[in-house]
Amino acid sequence: MDFDFLLIDVFTDRPFGGSRLNLFPDGERVPADLMQKLAMELGTGETAFIVPPRRRGEERSGLRVFTPSAEIPFGGHSVLGATFALDHLGRCAAGSGRFTWELEAGDYQVVVRDERGRRLYSLLQDAPVFMGQYFHRGKVARALGIDEDEIAITGLPCEVISTGLPIHIVPVASLETVQRIVLRRREADAIARDLGFGDLFVFTCETESPEAAVHCRMFAPHFGIPEDAASGAATGALVAYLLKHRLVKLAPRVRIVSEQGLELGRPSRIIAEADVEGGRARAIEVGGHCVLVGSGRIGLP
Repeated sequence: MDFDFLLIDVFTDRPFGGSRLNLFPDGERVPADLMQKLAMELGTGETAFIVPPRRRGEERSGLRVFTPSAEIPFGGHSVLGATFALDHLGRCAAGSGRFTWELEAGDYQVVVRDERGRRLYSLLQDAPVFMGQYFHRGKVARALGIDEDEIAITGLPCEVISTGLPIHIVPVASLETVQRIVLRRREADAIARDLGFGDLFVFTCETESPEAAVHCRMFAPHFGIPEDAASGAATGALVAYLLKHRLVKLAPRVRIVSEQGLELGRPSRIIAEADVEGGRARAIEVGGHCVLVGSGRIGLP
């Protein structure tokens, strides 16, 4: 059995930045019980398989997404990278502007447009669901290896918001503090027991790039990802958080650029846009550029 795959960098306009995706464009050829093993073998953040859709349609396909340790119902950069791959292979008419992906979590649309002479792939995310605040700020600080005051001084809550996946958003006062975070797994495990999931999405409004509005780091060890270089689903939840807490100037439509992955040496540029109604985010789009880094073939006896 031979299976071809593409290595794609998502949320970047240059190789070796953003989030790495292993994509099998002919995933229907891969036996279901082999998908998780391939994801473990390849070892990057996400491995995705394009599969036939449940419903027929010209601009529609199915997608299964795996981390090295588990299948997940939704993966932001997998969806964007898969759209880029079909565009690159000439299998979808990206000029039509929209493509629909069927995932375990539901149907998701990708908007394709040109920006500065390059394709920009943006995922339409679910309407935000505010799932509640996490009041154990000291636990969060210990898990991140920082002083609790660095969270408290922001005057903002640690809060769980979902635009497809529940995301635990943690505000931190300074860029310097975010840069020196070292996750402590035992303390992170305690938070995971409280919430039922273990990711920590940390942000500060101090940035390295003048273009960016936020600087972010994502820790998801319970999904087999010690740190993620670019987090599309989390950025959608962050947009909802920023608008709710008035950290972004209100307008009928807002655009936010997030920088992430710099601590990993894989700089990411994530572009988020949303309509604003009643001070809340609606029709959130999160996207970026993609780069094809390479291709490969796995041969099994």
